[in-house]
Amino acid sequence: MADAPSASAFESGSDSLGVYVRVSVDPKVFSETAILKTAYWFTDHYYLYLANNRVTGLLDVEFRLKLGDDIEKLKAACGEFWNGMLDQAVRQRVLDETAPVRDTLLKKAFFEAKLPLPAGVVSNETHLPAGAQSYHDDPVAAGRQDG
Repeated sequence: MADAPSASAFESGSDSLGVYVRVSVDPKVFSETAILKTAYWFTDHYYLYLANNRVTGLLDVEFRLKLGDDIEKLKAACGEFWNGMLDQAVRQRVLDETAPVRDTLLKKAFFEAKLPLPAGVVSNETHLPAGAQSYHDDPVAAGRQDG
């Protein structure tokens, strides 16, 4: 089999800000939503910089550690990032495929909530505040603290 470039290839380096690792993501494979949702989950431990590469058409994602300069930790983060994008892409696909069912269930639930109470169900609203009453007027002492 001929050598093919790795889909998980990355670039690493260092500059005046420290070490970094950069991955390039094909927006035709992973949606912008999947990329951004995944990137968000990494912001607690890493600084992330996202930029469109006008030459390649790919989205470059640069990782920098918030604390330290451990290149191996950055490489591991890239692997987790790829897995996270796959997870988000599958979640989005399931969301899209199940949208009609979810929407139907929500419509049915909200429609039924507007129906009148069934026969035999009694609603006792005799203790609701009326007129100038407030919660301070408590004829049944429901708000009284004992002790």
